[in-house]
Amino acid sequence: MAALYGFFGPRESTWLDRMSRELSHRGCVVSAQHACPELSVAVRDAGDSGQTLFHRTDDVLVVAAGTVRPLEGKGTLTARALHALVVEHGEKVLSLIRGQFVLAVWHPAGSWVARDGAGTRALYVARFGNRFCFASEPKALHRLPGFPCRLRETAVAQYLSFSFVPGHRTMLEDVFEVPGGHWCSADVSREPAPVRWFEFEMSEDADLEASTRQWPTRLRSAVHGATEELLPAAAPAVFLSGGLDSSVVVAELSSLLPHPVRTYALHFGPAYQNELEYARMVAGQLGTDHQEVLVEPKGFLPRLWSAVWHMDDPIGDPITVPNFELARLAASDGFQHVFNGEGGDPCFGGPKNLTMMLHHWYGGIERPEGFLERAYLKSYRRAYTELDRLLSPPIRAAAESQDLEGMLTPYFTAERPRSFLHKLLSINIRLKGGNLILPKVERMLGAHGVTPLSPLFQDQIVKLAFAMPPRSKLDRGVEKVVLKEAYQDALPAPVIHRPKSGMRVPVHYWFQKELRRYAKKVLSPRSVRRAGVFQPERVKQLLDYRIEEGPGRYGMRLWMLLTFEIWRRQVIEGERP
Repeated sequence: MAALYGFFGPRESTWLDRMSRELSHRGCVVSAQHACPELSVAVRDAGDSGQTLFHRTDDVLVVAAGTVRPLEGKGTLTARALHALVVEHGEKVLSLIRGQFVLAVWHPAGSWVARDGAGTRALYVARFGNRFCFASEPKALHRLPGFPCRLRETAVAQYLSFSFVPGHRTMLEDVFEVPGGHWCSADVSREPAPVRWFEFEMSEDADLEASTRQWPTRLRSAVHGATEELLPAAAPAVFLSGGLDSSVVVAELSSLLPHPVRTYALHFGPAYQNELEYARMVAGQLGTDHQEVLVEPKGFLPRLWSAVWHMDDPIGDPITVPNFELARLAASDGFQHVFNGEGGDPCFGGPKNLTMMLHHWYGGIERPEGFLERAYLKSYRRAYTELDRLLSPPIRAAAESQDLEGMLTPYFTAERPRSFLHKLLSINIRLKGGNLILPKVERMLGAHGVTPLSPLFQDQIVKLAFAMPPRSKLDRGVEKVVLKEAYQDALPAPVIHRPKSGMRVPVHYWFQKELRRYAKKVLSPRSVRRAGVFQPERVKQLLDYRIEEGPGRYGMRLWMLLTFEIWRRQVIEGERP
């Protein structure tokens, strides 16, 4: 998977090499350029065809990592064609292209960087040493000599509430994420301020003439096209969970490829809930080369520190490590590309939407300010409701200076989209999708030189989802209606009609068994007290499962704490994996 990195500003002979070493897992250096007066840039590539675009004239340099396509029509743009469009349109070129890419442009009239519409490729920026630095992974930034790795204390409450850091700020004070569908001026005189260009909400109600019956056919055609254009030259694999979304992708690949698709389904052992039955149904009906993979603590613990290192910003979703383990296996089996079903939930459904719709419809007569925002944060079922008990006094004071609920208010009050369900989908795409799902799969797979491919998270699918009426996604309590209708003849009936369950990693039980000793060592009272981020007494109470307030997702909270502490030691204290 190609990675882009470099900096605008005065040359520094060692910086590009140092950044390159930090991203060595992303492939070989295929392009490096120090010739421009104000841009040093490089691309690492695992060998994917068309993953690097590099073209320069005397006054303009354009470099992209990934695949860039014209907005209309098929095929990909050449480096020369992209360069010509940039020269003619400047940053407005972004409204004329689509794909999976990160982009850097040097131009005397104004230099800038950008991330593709849905955010399938990640990009981070920082001002440091009179330079504007950028990289596909933030480790290439904060490992620069003298870079100030300072914890952004207000981000800790965000992380505990969402299990990721939402928006364009990160867990570090001086590192910023370019959100999906944004570009950012390479201006060292001010804090990075991303500008949005991909406004998928504007496609809402774009085709009011379309009948309800047309949407399943149109969606299936669009998903088929998105899958087809992502097909690599070499045979890909698929992560098949047994859920609807990944099953849809397997169905499309099976129709496109002349040979059986390799599918991987993970599970956590016979003692824990799994979706193997449904994955087997799909594999059997579509004739895939199916493999079931056991993921358990004794197998992944030796690699946990490495997995967290590759996360960069801490991600508290336990599915990250199974993703890391599946990617490791796929890479060892010789696969460079792995398809997934990511995007189905943010675009067409998700278990939180129904709960939020009930709050919207039946939330009571009196609705104080922030009512919906608080309900949304509670729906994550992370640690939003116990920040006072979990955070140390200094970090709690920092958290009180920010408005967690206010981060969500613009989404609920925006003029577009108009539908409340579409407002929820917009939040899920821009925050959970761009800050959690897509960076997670890119980083966990990229750690092993594997490229993730997400047909359901392509720009054209996101736009189409908003062009459909809300009832096509949620109707009388049934989610993903249009997706189910589109593929009812291609997938087993139990897969189509089963309710959403999700991939439940049994961390609640692991922390009482296999992970107990490990977590108690990392999160010992002495270590927690020294770090000064969390309350040692509350952490110990969670570790001992002495919970006075009754049942809860305490395993999830412990996983977030464990992930954060490993990340903090690696990035803030400099302990390498």
